[in-house]
Amino acid sequence: MVLLGKATTVQLTGENMSMVYEEPGYPEPDQVHDGQVQLLEGNFRHAGSGAPVSRDQLMILLSKLDRLSIRGLYFTKTQRLTLTLPGLDVLHDGNGEPAPYVEKCDCPPGYAGDSCQGCSPGYYRDYKGFFTGHCVPCNCHGHSNRCQDRSGICINCQHNTAGEHCERCKEGHYGNAARGSCSVCPCPHTNSFATGCVVNGGDVRCTCKPGYTGTRCERCAPGYFGNPQRFGGSCQPCNCNGNGQLGTCDPLTGDCISQEPKDSIPAEECDDCDSCVMTLLNDLASMGEELLLVKSQLQDLSASSGALEQIRYMETQAKDLRNQLLHYRSTISNHGSKMNGLEEELNNLNHEFETLQEKAQVNSRKAQTLYNSVDQTIQGTKELDMKIKSVILNVHILLKQISGTGAGGNNLPSGDFSRELADAERKLRELRNRHFGKYLQEAEAERREAQLLLNQMKSWLETHEVKNNGLVKNIRDSLNDYEAKLHDLRAMIQEAAARAKQAADFNRENERALGTIKGQMKEISSLQSEFTKYLNMADLALIQTNSMLELMDKNWKEYEKLAATLNGARQELSDKVRELSRSSSHTSLVVDAEKYAQSLQIVAKQLEEIKRNASGDELVRRAMDAASAYENILNAIQAAEDAANKATSASESALQTVVKEDLPRKAKTLSSDSDKLLNEAKRTQKKLQQEISPALNNLQQTLNIIKVQKELIDTNLTSVHDDLRGIQRGDIDSTINGAKSMIRKANDITSVVLDGLSPVQTELERIKDDYGSARNEDFNKALTDADKSVKRLTKKLPDLLSKIESINQQLLPLGNISDNVDRIRELIQQARDAANKVAVPMRFNGKSGVEVRLPNDLDDLKGYTSLSLFLQRPDSRENGGTEDMFVMYLGNKDASSDYIGMAVVDGQLTCVYNLGERVAELQVDQILTESETREAVMDRVKFQRIYQFARLNYTKEATSARPKAPQFHDMDSGSSNTLLNLDPENVVFYVGGYPPDFQLPSRLRFPPYKGCIELDDLNENVVSLYNFKKTFNLNTTEVEPCRRRKEESDKNYFEGTGYARVPTQPHAPFPTFGQTIQTTMDRGLLFFAENQDHFISLNIEDGSLMVRYKLDSQPPKEKGIRGTINNGKDHLILIKIGKQQKLMRINVGDQNIRIEGEIFDFSTYYLGGIPIAIRERFNISTPAFRGCMKNLKKTSGVVRLNDTVGVSKKCSEDWQLVRSASFSRGGQLSFTNLDLPSPGHFQASFGFQTYQPSGVLLNHQTRTSSLQVTLEDGHIELSTKDSTSPIFKSPQTYMDGLLHYVSVISDNAGLPLLLDDQPLRRIQRLQGISSSAQSLRLGGSSFEGCISNVFIERFLESPEVLDFASKSTKRDVSVGGCSLNKPPFLMLLKGSTKFNKARTFDINRMLGDAPATSPRSMEVWQDAKLCSPPVGTQNHRALQFGDSPTSHLLFKLPQELLKPRSEFSVDIQTTSSGGLVFYTGTKNSFMALYLWKGHLVFALGAEGKKLRLRSKETYNDGKWHTVVFGHDGGRGRLLVDGLKAQEGSLPGNSTSSPRAQVYLGWSPSGKPKILPQNSFVGCLKDFQLGLKSLDSPFANVGVSPCLNGSLEKGIYFSQGGGHVILATSVLLEPEFKLMFSIRPRSLTGLLIHIGSQERQHLSVYMEAGKVTASVDSGAGRMSTSVTPKQSLCDGQWHSVAVTIKQHILHLELDKDNSYTAGKLTFPPHSTQGLLHIGGVPANLKTLNLPVWRSFFGCLKNIQVNHNPVPISKAMEVQGIVSLSGCPGH
Repeated sequence: MVLLGKATTVQLTGENMSMVYEEPGYPEPDQVHDGQVQLLEGNFRHAGSGAPVSRDQLMILLSKLDRLSIRGLYFTKTQRLTLTLPGLDVLHDGNGEPAPYVEKCDCPPGYAGDSCQGCSPGYYRDYKGFFTGHCVPCNCHGHSNRCQDRSGICINCQHNTAGEHCERCKEGHYGNAARGSCSVCPCPHTNSFATGCVVNGGDVRCTCKPGYTGTRCERCAPGYFGNPQRFGGSCQPCNCNGNGQLGTCDPLTGDCISQEPKDSIPAEECDDCDSCVMTLLNDLASMGEELLLVKSQLQDLSASSGALEQIRYMETQAKDLRNQLLHYRSTISNHGSKMNGLEEELNNLNHEFETLQEKAQVNSRKAQTLYNSVDQTIQGTKELDMKIKSVILNVHILLKQISGTGAGGNNLPSGDFSRELADAERKLRELRNRHFGKYLQEAEAERREAQLLLNQMKSWLETHEVKNNGLVKNIRDSLNDYEAKLHDLRAMIQEAAARAKQAADFNRENERALGTIKGQMKEISSLQSEFTKYLNMADLALIQTNSMLELMDKNWKEYEKLAATLNGARQELSDKVRELSRSSSHTSLVVDAEKYAQSLQIVAKQLEEIKRNASGDELVRRAMDAASAYENILNAIQAAEDAANKATSASESALQTVVKEDLPRKAKTLSSDSDKLLNEAKRTQKKLQQEISPALNNLQQTLNIIKVQKELIDTNLTSVHDDLRGIQRGDIDSTINGAKSMIRKANDITSVVLDGLSPVQTELERIKDDYGSARNEDFNKALTDADKSVKRLTKKLPDLLSKIESINQQLLPLGNISDNVDRIRELIQQARDAANKVAVPMRFNGKSGVEVRLPNDLDDLKGYTSLSLFLQRPDSRENGGTEDMFVMYLGNKDASSDYIGMAVVDGQLTCVYNLGERVAELQVDQILTESETREAVMDRVKFQRIYQFARLNYTKEATSARPKAPQFHDMDSGSSNTLLNLDPENVVFYVGGYPPDFQLPSRLRFPPYKGCIELDDLNENVVSLYNFKKTFNLNTTEVEPCRRRKEESDKNYFEGTGYARVPTQPHAPFPTFGQTIQTTMDRGLLFFAENQDHFISLNIEDGSLMVRYKLDSQPPKEKGIRGTINNGKDHLILIKIGKQQKLMRINVGDQNIRIEGEIFDFSTYYLGGIPIAIRERFNISTPAFRGCMKNLKKTSGVVRLNDTVGVSKKCSEDWQLVRSASFSRGGQLSFTNLDLPSPGHFQASFGFQTYQPSGVLLNHQTRTSSLQVTLEDGHIELSTKDSTSPIFKSPQTYMDGLLHYVSVISDNAGLPLLLDDQPLRRIQRLQGISSSAQSLRLGGSSFEGCISNVFIERFLESPEVLDFASKSTKRDVSVGGCSLNKPPFLMLLKGSTKFNKARTFDINRMLGDAPATSPRSMEVWQDAKLCSPPVGTQNHRALQFGDSPTSHLLFKLPQELLKPRSEFSVDIQTTSSGGLVFYTGTKNSFMALYLWKGHLVFALGAEGKKLRLRSKETYNDGKWHTVVFGHDGGRGRLLVDGLKAQEGSLPGNSTSSPRAQVYLGWSPSGKPKILPQNSFVGCLKDFQLGLKSLDSPFANVGVSPCLNGSLEKGIYFSQGGGHVILATSVLLEPEFKLMFSIRPRSLTGLLIHIGSQERQHLSVYMEAGKVTASVDSGAGRMSTSVTPKQSLCDGQWHSVAVTIKQHILHLELDKDNSYTAGKLTFPPHSTQGLLHIGGVPANLKTLNLPVWRSFFGCLKNIQVNHNPVPISKAMEVQGIVSLSGCPGH
C-alpha cells in the first residue's frame, strides 16, 4: 500500500467557477480520519489558475453551489473506503461555543439570511446587474407575499384573485382585485355556475357557464336538465338525440319531452321536494314585491286621450320604419347574392388561369429539357471530333517516329515493331472505315426537330399570352365593375345605417313614452289570478309534504314493530332449532328455516319500500336509522345463518346415522396398508428366487389397479356426501329414506368388498412374517389365493360404481336447493354491500368501538395491504385534552405477531406493524387536526404495505376546501419475514375501541378513540364502519354521525365481484342505452340482457370490445371492435336497438358493430356482471367488470343504480392499479427498463397459483446477471446465470391451486429463498448484479395460472407493488383478476406425472415456443413486425381437420416417452357424426380414437384381439370436450370431461404398446377395416401425452387454423408458414397484368411468385411494410416499390396491381403508384410457370430474393390478365393454410 501524492481534498463547483482546497496532512491507513475545512476565502484557490479566491467570488459560488466533491482515495490498492457523518456547521443563537468565522449580517430591507443571500418575503430576485442581482418588491396588490425570481410573477394568489400580479378576480368571483378582495358570485348561491358577474347594489347580472341560464344562472339552459338551486345540484346535457327525437327534455328530470305521456314507473326513484318548495316560496315572494312595485307605479300614472293619440302615432311610425327596414334588407340580400355570383365567377377564372399557367410551365420545362439534351449531344459530338483529331495527330507523330523523319531520328524503343505497326495500321483502317456522317446527320436532324419544337412552344406561348392578356383585361373590367357596385352598395348601407339610427332614436322616444297603462290592467288581473294559483299550489305542496312526513313517521313506527317481530321470530327460531336438534326427523327444521328466509325477504321488501318513501332532506338522521336497521338486519341474518348452520350439522348427523360404515377412512387405511404390503412384497421379490418374480409383478400391477379404483370410490362418495349436505328442502324425508336404502345396498356391497380384501391382507401379513423361512411352493400358493381375491374384488367394483351413479342421478332433481341457497347468499351480500356504501364518519366517545367485517380473501392481504381512512379530533373544548388514543387494530386475536395498528400518541399519529419478529413503528411529525364535530375537518391516512416494506401517506385537512400537501413516510420492518399471516378463524379488525377482554400490543395500549373516524378503502375495495360484526358501548341509533365536506361524484365503481340490476321499458320502439367506462382490465362483462334462452352480452375480451349474442335457435355468435379500451381513459359506449328494423348498433367512438336479427324484449338488464344463476344458465365465463362507469343513460332518461352488489358510488384513487394476471399456457408478461437495482441489496417477491406442475414463474435480468424461478414437477427451483444446474429445489410441491408467495433476497448475509415465509436455504450472496437497468419476465414455457403482488426492489424509488397495466408487453396473458381452472382429469391422474418433465431452459436465452432457426431466419423473424390480432377470430392453438378427407398431423414421439403405460389427452370440438381422430400402430397392433354416430370410441388391438370402449353420450354438439384415453398393457381407459370413465381389458393376456408415429386425423398407414377411413371434421387443441404438450408436429397435411365467427372469401395463411401452388399455369408476356387483394397480419412476407426458373419469374413481396414487385425476363431484371402512407396493419383489404406494358413495370397499391422503365425482352418461346401464393417451396428459396418468409394474413381475388384464378384448383397445399375462408376482421 503506497501513499498517493498531493491532490485536491475538497472541490466546490458552481456559477461557472471551480474552487479547490488541499489538506496539509495525510490520513493513516486503517485509521479513522476526521477532516474539516472552514468556508473562508483564504482556504480556497481557483482550480484552473491556482489564483486566490476573493470573498465576493466565494459568496457568489456558494449562492448557487452545484457540486461538492470530497477526496476518497489516498492509497494504492485500497479495498475498502467508508465516508460517514458528513456535515456542515450552522450558526444557532444560544449558549455554546462561539463561532468566530461565521458571519451574521444586518441586512438592508428586502434581504434575508446570515449573509443576506436571500430575499425577504414580499421580494423577488431580479438578476439584472452585477453579481447575483437585486431583491425587488413583489407587485401582487397585497394578495400574495411570494413571487417567482427573475419574472416577478405572483405565486398562490389569495383572496379569490388571479393573474400574474393578482390583478383580477378569479373565475366565478367579482370585485376590484387591485384595490380590495373579491367575492364569490351569487349565481345562484355560493355554488357559482358563472364565469363572472356584475353586482350593482342589489342587482346581479351573471355570465353563466355553458348549460346554465337566468340572471343568476338559477336554471338549466335548453338542452340541459337538473336543479342548480339544490345543494350539490348541477345541469347535465339531455340525451334525446340518439333515438331520432328532438334534443329537448324536461329541465328537471331529463325525460325527453317529445315522448308520448306515460304513467310513472313505481320503481323510478323520485327526487325530494324540499328544495323545490323553498325555491317556489322565494319566487312567490319576489313576485309579490314586483307586484307591489307595479301597483305603486300604476297609481302614480294617469291616462289621457292625448297620450293615447301620441302612442297610436308612434305605433304607426314604427310600422312604417319596420317596412322600410325590411325593404332595405331584401335589397341588400339581392346585392349579396349578385356579389356571391361574381365572386364565384372570379374564382373560376383564377382557377382556369392558374391551370393554363401550370400547363405552360410544364411545356416550357419539357422544351428546355429537350433543348439541353440536344446541346449536350452537339457538345458530345464536338468532343468526339476533337478526340478523333487528337488520335490522328498522335498517329502522324507516331508515323514520323517510325520513319525517323523527326529531328531526333528514329528514337523508338527496341522491340517487336512489326506487330505493333500491324496493330496500328489495323486500328487506322478501322478508324478510316468508320463513317460519322450518319451520326452527325442524325444529331443535326434531332437538333432541327428540337429547334422546331422550341419555336412551336414559343409561338404557342405567345398565342396564349395574347389570349391571357385579353382575359386579364376582361377580368380587370369585371373587377372594376364589381368595385363600382361595391361602392354603390356601401353607400346604400350607409344610408340604411342612418335610417336605422333614426329608427333607434324613435324607439328610444317610444320607450320613454310607452309608460302608458293600456293593456297592463288586463295583465294585472291575470297576474293576480296566477299569483292566487301559485299560492294554492304552494299550500297544496306544503300539505303533501306534511302528509309525507306523517307517512314517514308511520312507516318508522311500523319498522320498529317489524324489528320487534324479527327479534321474537329469532327467539322462536332458536327454540325450534333446539327442539328439532333433539328429534330424529329433521324435515320440519329445514321447512321452518325456508319459511323464515321467506319472511326475511318480505321484511326486506317492506324496508325497501320504506326507504323509497323516505325524504332526502333528513339524510343524517335517516343514515342513523339505516345504521340501526342494518344492525337489526345483521342480527336477523346472523340468526338465519346460525339456523342454516344448525340445519347443515343436523343433515350431516343424519347422513352419519345413515352411513354406518366410514368407507372413505377404511379405503384410505386399506390404501396405506396396501402400500406397506406392496413395499414388503418388493423387498421379498429381491430376496426370493428368480422363478417367483413374475407372480410378484402381477400382484403389484393388480394392487395399483385397486388403488386407482379406491380413489374413484373415494371421489364418488365425496360427491354423494357433498350433494347430501346441500339438501335443504321440505321433501327431504322421502329423499333421505331413499338414500338410506341406496346406501344400505352400497354398504352391503362395500362389506363384500372388504370381505374380499381381507384374504389379501391376511395372506400378505403372513407373507411378511414368514417369507424368510417359507418354501417356494407355499409362497406361490399364497400369491395365487391373493390373486383370486383381487379378481373377485375387481368384478364387484363396477357394481358398486353403478350403484353410486344411480344415487347421483336420483339426487339431481334437488339441484334447485343450491339455487335458493345462492339467492340467500346474494341477499346477504347485498345487505353487506349496502352497509359498505354508508360513507359517513362514525363518532366515538372515548369508550366505544366497532369490529368491522373483513373481506373473504385474506390471502391477498398477506403480501399487499392498502388501508385508507379519515381521522378527526374534537377541539380542546370537546376533547378535554386527550392526547393518547387507540385508532385501529387489524390482526390475530392473540396480538403477539402479524398485525397492523394505529394510535394517537402526544397528539400525533403513530403507525406500527409486526410480521412475526419485530415491531416497525413510525410517528407522523404533524399534530392531528382538531375541529368542531358538527362540521368535521378530517385528516386522511393511507397505509400501504408491500411485503416487509410500508409507506404512510398523510394529508392534513384533507376534507377542507384547501387541503395541505401530502407527506410520505417510508418504513421497513427489519424482519426476515415478509407476509402478514392472518388466521381466518381468529382475525379481528377493531376500530375506535376494543372489547374489555382483548389485550392490545404494548405500542397500541391506549384508551379508546374520541372523535370521528371514517374508513375509505381496503385493497381497492370500499369499506365502511357500518359494515360491522359487533359494537362496543356504541348505539348507532342514538349517536349522531359526524358531518364533513364531500365532493359529489358522478362515477360508480364496480369492484369486479357483483353487478347492477336496472329496470327498463320492455316495449319501447327504439331502446337506447349508454355508459362511459374506465378500466385497465383485459376482461370484463359490461352489459347483459336476456329473455328465456336468448341473450346479449357486451364484454371486454383481451382489452377490446366484443359482443356475444343468441337471437334465435342457432348457437351463440360473436362480433368485435378492434382497438383497446382498457387504457384507463373514458370510452363512451352506446347501444341502440331498432326493433322494427331488426337491427342493433353498438357504437364506441368512431367504430360500431351491426347486429341484424329479431331483437327480443327485456324489462331488466345488468351492468358490470350477472348473478350466479344466469351465469350458469348461459355458460358465461367472462368475469365481472372492474372499473368506473358514469353518464349512465337508458331510454327513459338517466339511470340511478339502486339494486347493486359490489358497486360503490365513488372510484378510489387506486382503482387503476393492476396487481394480478392470469396466464394461459405459454403466456408471458414482460417489463423493461425497471430502473436500477439497489446496490448491495436485491429482492424479488411474488405470489402465484397453479395446478400445472412445470413452467417458468419469474425471470430477472440485468446486463451482467440473471435469475430464474421455475416449477419442475411441482417443486420450486432457483437458477442463476452462473449455475449449470438449479442451485436450489424445494422439498415440497406447490401445484395445489392455492396462493403461495416466493421471495428471493440477496444481502450481505447471503441469498435466502422464502416460500410462504419459510426460509428454506441460505447460500452465498447473488453475484454480478450491475447498476444497469433491470428487465423482468413473468410466466413462460408451460406455466398456466396466476401471478400477483410482484415486487422488485429499485434504487432511489420507494417500495411499491408492480403495476401490470404500465410499461408491460404481454402474450396470452389477461391482466386483472385471477381465472384458475382446475384440470377436469387431474384427480384421476394422481401419480401419473412421471412424464411431466418440462424441457430444460438456458438462463441466458429468451424463452419462446418457436423451434430453433438459423441466424438468418431469426433476423427475418425479428424484422417481420406483427400486426395486432383481430378480436375473437382464431381459437388459440386450435387446428381445423376435415377440409380434405386426408387432412392429418404426424407426430414422431421420442423413445423416452414410449412406455407400456400411456395416457393421451386432447380437446375436441365437432358437429360431425363420424371420422378418425387419433391413430397409432399397425393392422394387428393399434390404438385409435374415432367418432361413431356422435359417440367417442376408443379402440385397442393386439395379436388379433380387439377392445372397444364407447361413450354413453354423444359429443358432436359443437362444444369443446376434453378426452383422456390410454392403456396400461392390455387395459384401456376412456374418460370424457373428467366425469364418465369407461374401462376394459383385451381378451386373454394380450398387451399393446405405443408406436413412435402418431397421427391426428387421417392415417395413411394400413388400418383395420373397422376404423373410419377418413378424417373427422372439426377442431382439436391441447394434444398431450402424460401431461406433456405435443405442439410440434413432424408433418402437416391439409390442417388449417380453427376459426371462429364469420368467414370471408379468400385464403388464410397462419403464422406458422405455408404456401399454395395452383394448378393454373401463367405465361409472363410483354403485356401482362396481375391483380389481388391482401389483409396482412405481418409486414414482411412473400405474396405471389410466378415461375419456377431462376432466370424468368415475377415476385411480389412485402418487406417491413413496403410492397415490391420484381420481374426477371431472362434478359434483364427490374423492380419497383411502394411505401404506403399508412400502415397496412389497419385490418382493411388493400388492392395490389402489377402491370408490364411497353417495357415499363408498374406497381399500384391502393391509390399509390410506382413506375420503373427499362428494356424487358421476353423470349419468343417462353414457358408457362406455376403460380405460388403465400410462399415458395424450399427448392425455390435459392432464388435471389431479399424476402422468402411466408405470408401471414389473408389474400383473395387473384386475377391474371383480368381473368379470375380459381383457388379451388390447388395442386399443392403446404403448412397451416385455410382455403375455406378468412376470419372476419
